[in-house]
Amino acid sequence: MKHKFLFYLFCSVACLFFDACKKEPQTVQKPVSITITPTAVTLKKDQAYLGKRLTVNIENLPDGESSEITWLSDNPRIARVTNEGIVWAEGAGETFVTATLVNGKGSAKCKVLVTDANDYKYRIILKDKGTTNLSLNQPDAFLSARAIQRRVKYHIPIDASDLPISTEYIKAIEQTGGTIVAKSKWLNTVVVNCSDEFLIDKYKALPFVKDVVLVWVGNRTSPSNTKYSDIPQTGTNATGTNNISYGASEKNITVNNGQVLHQNGFKGAGIDIAVIDAGFVNLKTNAAFSNVNIKGAKSFVYENDDPYAIDSHGIWVTSCMAVNMPGKYVGTAPEANYWLFRTEDESTEYPVEEDYWVSAAEYADSVGVDIINSSLSYTDEYSLVSARYKSEDMDGKTAFASRGANVAAAKGILIVNCAGNNRRWVGTPADSPNVLTVGSVNVKLNLDEFTAWGMTADGRIKPDVLAMGGGASVINTSGISEARNGTSYSSPIICGLAACLWQAYPKLTNKDIIDVIRKSGSIADQPAIPLGYGIADMAKAMQLAKTLAASKQ
Repeated sequence: MKHKFLFYLFCSVACLFFDACKKEPQTVQKPVSITITPTAVTLKKDQAYLGKRLTVNIENLPDGESSEITWLSDNPRIARVTNEGIVWAEGAGETFVTATLVNGKGSAKCKVLVTDANDYKYRIILKDKGTTNLSLNQPDAFLSARAIQRRVKYHIPIDASDLPISTEYIKAIEQTGGTIVAKSKWLNTVVVNCSDEFLIDKYKALPFVKDVVLVWVGNRTSPSNTKYSDIPQTGTNATGTNNISYGASEKNITVNNGQVLHQNGFKGAGIDIAVIDAGFVNLKTNAAFSNVNIKGAKSFVYENDDPYAIDSHGIWVTSCMAVNMPGKYVGTAPEANYWLFRTEDESTEYPVEEDYWVSAAEYADSVGVDIINSSLSYTDEYSLVSARYKSEDMDGKTAFASRGANVAAAKGILIVNCAGNNRRWVGTPADSPNVLTVGSVNVKLNLDEFTAWGMTADGRIKPDVLAMGGGASVINTSGISEARNGTSYSSPIICGLAACLWQAYPKLTNKDIIDVIRKSGSIADQPAIPLGYGIADMAKAMQLAKTLAASKQ
C-alpha cells in the first residue's frame, strides 16, 4: 500500500508540473523608440529667415501614454528650436537638438550645422589706453608740425588724449583674432572685423576691455590686394582777381553775401579743409578739379581703401568749396587746401561709419587740418535696430560721432556739418554744441521742406544757420555744373566761407568763428526753430569778427 501511495503522489506532481509547462509565455513590452527626421541639418546664418522643421516618429508607445515632445538645443547661441520642432540658425557652429518624450521614456538627437557667410565688426571699448613709450614732451612723434602749431596758437595743451592706444593692447587684440579696421585714441576704442561672431566672448575676456558692441554685419568680402597709394595734387588755385565771375555758382555765394569776403581778398588761402564724405569717384581725373590743391586723400572704410573709387557725393560737396573756374564755376574757398576722407559706406547703414568718421577726424587733427566739412548725418536708420538713435540721444554728448566731434573741437578744429534731410530732429554729429550745423534755403530764400530741424535733447536750437541747398549748383562727375537739393551742399558753402573768414581774422578761435557766424544770421536777435539764427551774412560776420579780433589785442 505504501508503495502504491508513493506512485500516485509522484504521478500527481508530475502532471502538475507538465500542465504548468503547457501555459502560454507572457508578452514582453518592446522599448519605446523615438527618431528624428532628418537626423542632421545644415542652416545658413546669413539666411536666418529659413528655418527647418524636424519631425518625430514614435514606436512602441504604450496605450494611454502621452506622445508630447519637449525640444531642447544644446547651444541656443548656434541654433534655437521652437516648441513645434522648427530649428533656426543663430550663430556659426555645430550643436545638437534633442526631442524628448515628456514621460522621459525616449529621446533622439539631430545634428545641426550652421554656416555663416557674414563678417562682423565689433567696437571694443577699452578701460584705458594703457602705457606708451611716446612722450608728451616730444609731440612731433605723433602730431604734425601744423597740428602742434594749432595747439600753440590757441593755447591748447597737448595731453594724454593725443597719445595713441598702447601697442600691447593692440597686439593682444590682434592675437585674439580678427583684423583691426578702426581705432580712436580720443574715445579709447578699437574696431575689429572678424568671421567668427563668438570672438566677442574672447574680446570681452581681455583684462583691459570694458565692453564690446556689434557695429556692423554683412556679407564676407576680401579687401583688395591692390593697396591704394596716395599722391597729393598741387594745384595752381590762385584766382588772380578779387572781383570774381562766379558763373553757375553765383547764387551759392551771394545768398550769404560771400562775395564780400572774396572782394576783400579772402578766398581761403592757407586754410586746410578736410572733407569727410562718402567718396570722390574719379575726382583727380575730373577737369574741374585740376587746379585744386589736394594735400592728401584716404579711405577709412575697411572694404575699399581707395577714396577715389566709389561714390560721387563727395564730388558734389567738394565742388561747392574748391572748384576754381572763373566765369564757369567758383567755390566758396577756391584757394584753400583740401584733404579728402572717405568714411561713409553707401552699400550699408551701420554704426561703424561713426567709428570711421572719428578715425578720420583724428587723422585730420594729426595732420593739422583747420576745418572739417561733414555732409553726413546719423539718426534712426541703422540696420541694427538696437543701434538706432532716438531724439533724446541727441544731446550733443551721447552719440559716438558727437563725442568725437567734441574732442576735435577741443583740439581747435572748426567743424561744419549738414543738418540732414529728414525734416525732423538733427542727427549726430550735427547735434553737438561745438558743431556749426547748416540747414537749407532755396533760391527764394525760403526754408527747404527737407531740412532737418528742432531742439536738441538739452534745449538748443538746430540748425545754427542757413545757406543755399535747394537747387544749389554743384559740379558733377563729368565736370559740368548741375543743380542739386540737400543740406549736403549748404554745409560746404558755409564751410568755405568760414575758411575765408578765418583767413581774414586768424586770431579768432574755432568757437569764435561759430559764434560770429551765428550772430550774423538774419534772425540772430530772436533765433527760433526751424530757422535757427537764420541766413548767415558774411558782410555782417566780417564786422563782428573785426570787433572781436580787436578785443583780443
